[in-house]
Amino acid sequence: MRRLFPRQLANLVVEHALRHRLFATQLLGEAGLLDITDHTGLHEARAAIRDAASVTTGSRWQISDVEAAGHQLAAEIEILCARPATTAMLDLVEEAILVWDDLSGHLRDAYRITRTEPEEITEPLFNARHDLCERLDLDAEEIGHRLTRLIERCHHDTIDIDTYTDLLGEHARTITRPNHW
Repeated sequence: MRRLFPRQLANLVVEHALRHRLFATQLLGEAGLLDITDHTGLHEARAAIRDAASVTTGSRWQISDVEAAGHQLAAEIEILCARPATTAMLDLVEEAILVWDDLSGHLRDAYRITRTEPEEITEPLFNARHDLCERLDLDAEEIGHRLTRLIERCHHDTIDIDTYTDLLGEHARTITRPNHW
């Protein structure tokens, strides 16, 4: 039986962390080395949101560009949410949801040629938002207010209100979907 020495294990972990930012962030978080005041994750997520928002602004884009931007957006949000929770993170996740809501309309229109269902991106974004609401210990009224504001700005049925009933409590019945059409 071959044995791995501590130095070899450390080298393997470092090599993996250098190739995978999510793993690196999770590792630093577990080690207690992530500072809530470090805004590196916010800057990277903001750049991914900006990139995703601009994917369809040129004249030469394809559905595959929208799909790739959505997957990159979800990956960046997952990396961001591996850090200590802040309200600024929640704001960025909500911004990412709005950008994805706009982009998902293109996938819905081109459903015959897409390889990605809009929900493949929507679900991790909303799971991240839900998790942040819990980690930030927001009260039901604040969650409801933020959710209502988000619903009003989404135009492609991106939001499943039912996923928030556990956080909203009695406020759940006050949240309704506006008619955009």
